[in-house]
Parts: sequence; C-alpha cells; structure tokens
Amino acid sequence: MKKFYLGIDLGTSSAKAVARSKDGATFKAKRSYDEESPSGWIRATQALIAELKKDLPGEIASVSFSSQVGTYIVDGKHVISWRSSVGREELSEIREKLSDNECISEIGMRHPDLVSYPLPRLLYIQRKHGTDAKVLMPKEILIHALTGETVSDVFSMRGIAHPEKLQYADSLTEKLGITLRLPALLRPTDLAGTVTEQAAQTFGLTAGTPVYLGCNDFFAGLLGMGVYTAGDAFDLSGTSEHIGYISEARNPNGFVSGHYFSGFCTYGGTKASGASCDFAIRNFGIDGIDPGEILSRKPPVFLPYLSGERAPIFDENARGAFFGIDAKTDKQSLAYAALEGVVFSLYDIAESMHMPSPKRLICGGGSARDSLMNLLRATLLGCETVSVRDNDTSALGACMLAMIGEGVYADIPSAIRECVQYIPGATPDSRYRDILKKRFEIYKDVYRNLKPTFKKYNTI
Repeated sequence: MKKFYLGIDLGTSSAKAVARSKDGATFKAKRSYDEESPSGWIRATQALIAELKKDLPGEIASVSFSSQVGTYIVDGKHVISWRSSVGREELSEIREKLSDNECISEIGMRHPDLVSYPLPRLLYIQRKHGTDAKVLMPKEILIHALTGETVSDVFSMRGIAHPEKLQYADSLTEKLGITLRLPALLRPTDLAGTVTEQAAQTFGLTAGTPVYLGCNDFFAGLLGMGVYTAGDAFDLSGTSEHIGYISEARNPNGFVSGHYFSGFCTYGGTKASGASCDFAIRNFGIDGIDPGEILSRKPPVFLPYLSGERAPIFDENARGAFFGIDAKTDKQSLAYAALEGVVFSLYDIAESMHMPSPKRLICGGGSARDSLMNLLRATLLGCETVSVRDNDTSALGACMLAMIGEGVYADIPSAIRECVQYIPGATPDSRYRDILKKRFEIYKDVYRNLKPTFKKYNTI
C-alpha cells in the first residue's frame, strides 16, 4: 500500500493538511475552527483526517505539525491568543532585567520587542494563574492528544530555549522567577511519540503511527517555500506578513535574528497585512488595477495598521489611515493605496534592518500571486520575485518534516529539491521606482506625524 506523510498546520482561523507520497502524489484538506480552543483544534484535525481518508489511495505513514506560536493554553482551558496585548508590562520588565548579551548566550538571540514571545507571556501567566500552571501551545495540544506525550520543539519555544543547546534558558527563568510547567524540548524532526490505541479510534489513524514534532508555522512555511540557504530572501504573507533572509551570521540590526535550520533567520513581521488586503477586497475590489494609470492620478497613501503594528514601529496604538484623498479619489485609487501600503510596510522593515539586496524574493502565502503587489515588491527591492507553486507552505513544511523523520529524505535540501516548485512573479519596473520611493517617504512622514494622535484616539 502506498505511504502518505501528513503535515497539519494549525493556523489562526483554520487548519490545513497536506498528505504527500514519495512519488509526489498530493492530497489536501482545509477546515475552519468552530471555536478557538483545544477542543476546536482537535475537532478540526479529526475532520481533516476524515476528509483526506475518503480519497487517499494509501495509508498515513507518519504525521507532523506546524502551528501558530505565541498562542498559549493554560491548564488545558485558558487560551491567550498571539494577537492579545497582555504581557506588555512584563516585556518592559524583562527588557530592564535581561541584557542583550545574556539573551544571546541563553536563547541564541536578542529578545525581540514582542509580547507574544514566551518570557513576557509566561511571566504574565504565572502572575495571573499561579506558579504551577501547565502551559502548552496549539501543536502541543494535538501531539498530546495523539501520543499522550507532552513535548515541544526548540523553534516553537524560541525566546526561552536555545536551539543548539536543546534546553530551556534556566538562568533567565530563574532570574525572572518563572516556575511554570513546560513541555520537554526536542528537535523538529525528532519523534514525539506514536498514536495511542485511544487516539487511533478518535482520529481515524492507525495505532503506532509515528508523530514527529514539527515546528512553528513560520519556519515550517519557510521550508515549504524552499528557503534554506544563506542568501535566500523571503516574503511570507498571511494574517501577518514576514520579510527577511537567511544568513551565515546573526544580524545585529535585525528585529529578530536567531538560529534557523541552517544559519540564522533575520526578519521583521507586520501585524495586519492580511487584514488590510481583505479590507481592500471587501470595500473596493482589487481587480484590473493599472499602476501607471492609478499613479498618474496621485492616489492617497495608506497606513496598513488596522490593529496596531509590529516591526518596524512596534506601536499598538497605530491604526489605518488614508492620506491625500481629494474629490476625484475613487475605489480603484483606494484599493491601490491599500495594497501599496502593505508593501510599503514590508519595505520599511527591509530598510530598517539593513536587509542585503537579494537576487530574488521568494514569495508565499495569501498575496504571493498578486501581480500588483509582486510588481511593487520587485520594483522597491530591485530584484525579481518568484512564487511557490504550492501555497499551503506551512502544511507542506510540516509534511516535509514528517518525511525527513521517516527517512524518506535524508535531509532538508533533499526534501526541498523534491517538494518545492516555483512560478514566475515580477521583475523591477524602472518607470515606477522613483515615484514609489517618494510616496514611501510620505508614508513614513504620515505615521511620524500621526503617532501622538493615535495614542489620543485610543484613549477616547
């Protein structure tokens, strides 16, 4: 019987599955959550497996996961989403108590200015739920349900674990007084356990099926895009969006620059790029936009901060704004401005972290095939873009880890060669570069001038 290797990605609003055989036969499924909770994630996973098994011409030989991180489940019931702002006070406290050198030594990176990272969130959880609370993330909930094991991987626990040392940063947790119960640490391709008899009945899998750790959805997504070698540059879009590159050494200017499967991954992430694109589609429609014709009308400039922003401004008070509306502004101009604003937010990150000029930008996720956004990316960054053929990159990355764990592929480069393909994107257009650069400067000016007003607005 043909063997299929299953990767499941637990995203923010839905779960996706990719089942792939060694010869490349691929089957997919997707299921939205009926609620954002452990039981909701479990039901979605059960539904995915049931849907796949209807058509799968073989057996599921192993399973691995990717999932949202920064979402914490306390004692199996209290869910704190990665989108929550809790932990801001604790983050400030951590920044005062821990030096950059301490963090680099113990977690392999400087601690980023993100409340969703483990240390600020765990300190908040301990103060709210007690020193003996048990804390897991979504992927760990599913692994425990399947195998009975309580384990996590070093990349999902970035910010409290050292990827090379394969251990928690005890000196940091002791300094902060964190004593919570956390899962044991393994590598993404390590065996978490096997499907129990009870889980086999619940999930429709064969008892004894190997379950591999997998990793955070971001790194799994990069694997599914074929991003691995030093010099690879990427833009991974979704609810949030990340732009960055792989290098042999840590970038001291990176918002996040830490260990990856190979070398270091340096990047910055937005907060609401997906929401901004949805806003444009829902309110204006984005079909048939001619950038040359629209730019000749002097369209508005848009700030895509619909729910605050992470890199590079790290401002929870920031909100979306149009600047430059006049009596002739139409829906197409507003739609163009919204998509341009998302790309400006990514270019702002690239500039702020001194991202080296890439030879090409590998794009994945929701906006990877949008021709206008690819044109803007290519023109601002001065390089061609390519898009992955299979856009379910995090689920595919998890599937690749399941295959590596089972020895189907000897290593990540082998898996990438067999599993990842690209389609052409866009090349830089010199006609638009100068005007885009000028509009980008206005974009930055608008935020700087509105920054104090955002704070006033949010106190009303």
